[in-house]
Amino acid sequence: MADEEPVDPKQYYEESCKPKCVKPLHEYQECIKRIQGDESGHKHCTGQYFDYWSCVDRCVAPKLFTKLK
Repeated sequence: MADEEPVDPKQYYEESCKPKCVKPLHEYQECIKRIQGDESGHKHCTGQYFDYWSCVDRCVAPKLFTKLK
């Protein structure tokens, strides 16, 4: 048992939380569609990307911290 790699539960919790963050994901996807034709490189969707992952992280944190030793 000591030779086994530890399993990171964060990935499991992220997958279970993603369906709860549909609105920020949709906003990010809409932003991607809006800027597809931008050749200048000035437009980006960084804010929407971080909003989505912040939502996922807020959902994951309480579940994950209860598992820490």
